[in-house]
Amino acid sequence: MKLLRSYLTTIAFCLPSIHLSHAQNLEMARVTLTEPVALARTLEYVEFALQTKVDFSKANTTLIVVDGASGESIPCQVFNRKDLGKDGLSSCSIIFPVSMRAHETKTLRLKVTQPEDVHRQDTSDLSITGAGSELRVANKYFVADLTRSDEAEPKSHASGQIRELLIKMGFNQLLTNAEDRIHWAPNFKRPELEFYTTIAHWNNPALNLVEHGPHLVRTVRQDLAPDHPEILLTAVYKFYANVPYFEFYSKMEMVADVRLELLRNDEMTTDSMFSHVAFQRPTGEIVEVKLEERHALLQRQPIEPDAPWLCFYNIDKGFAFGTIRLRYDDTNQFGEPSPTHQPHTQIGQWLDRRYWNRRLIHDHRTFVPKGSRYVEQNAYLVFKIGARDRLQEIKNWARQLQNPIKVSVAPF
Repeated sequence: MKLLRSYLTTIAFCLPSIHLSHAQNLEMARVTLTEPVALARTLEYVEFALQTKVDFSKANTTLIVVDGASGESIPCQVFNRKDLGKDGLSSCSIIFPVSMRAHETKTLRLKVTQPEDVHRQDTSDLSITGAGSELRVANKYFVADLTRSDEAEPKSHASGQIRELLIKMGFNQLLTNAEDRIHWAPNFKRPELEFYTTIAHWNNPALNLVEHGPHLVRTVRQDLAPDHPEILLTAVYKFYANVPYFEFYSKMEMVADVRLELLRNDEMTTDSMFSHVAFQRPTGEIVEVKLEERHALLQRQPIEPDAPWLCFYNIDKGFAFGTIRLRYDDTNQFGEPSPTHQPHTQIGQWLDRRYWNRRLIHDHRTFVPKGSRYVEQNAYLVFKIGARDRLQEIKNWARQLQNPIKVSVAPF
């Protein structure tokens, strides 16, 4: 069973053609939010896309949502703007944070206004330094380092993948990988190659877009996969303010027939700093085991490729790092299954490293035709293990992120 998360609503409507000076205090749309699973949300980001003739790229314009019941105004961030080339029409994505009670429904007004008219001033802990692929992104929970390093050849490429991750939260624990970046998937291998290559071997991918604002830092990269011109590889990071996770989306699309003996995604590899692994099976069963005692358990029943979440933790120091699976999709351009071989989630060890990954093609020469696609979307969470329930934090975030607030947008 695959986890599919539809969290970005696209709204196709447009406003009349107007000059920006006349757009101030313009009410654009009605946004209805519904909490779906009886879960109170102290902070969640709502994202949706729309088409409009208002040009948000010009100065002195702020987009807000106004709560119809309380009158509270929430500043929005506009990103992913694209000119559609007809009558001044453009598309963009909107993001803003909300809090909601269980089963609550809220109606908000999406409004263009002037910055001085925004009474609520959110405090963002999100920061970004650097340029291009040489970035460091931080909030109060972590620092993600995407820069290059000369420590080892696989770290030296300008790929834009996370090389190290600092867990703050009173730990100041640096997640490292002496041989490579900690995030080096997707990865792939044709049978005639001696070694597999990874997304971390990208050097300045053809598309490299960075957008940032108070709610979100987003990087978008796309190019042919290293040493595999048959694979068009897309990668998107999303780093949010004031939450202990970031998201990663990747797509591997075959633009030509290829034979592969290895294909993997959702991989994190760190030096030996964790003592335990825990995961949830699709049935809901939760398993915890010491890393060195995992072999017999996983030989009896491997971890499913669509396991809802898994994590590593250090039982003595209390820090943890995990993946929450939001989307797993291996259907091709016609909605049919793309080839896989023994797909499963692997917990492995290499030298002094510990890793998890999802193996889509596992050590078997497999013909993968043009049009095959493999998509993932994951939230990577840093957290502190609980005193009563070590896994409470990842359970809570998994329930929230896998059941996002429902969004409905209609024009006024």
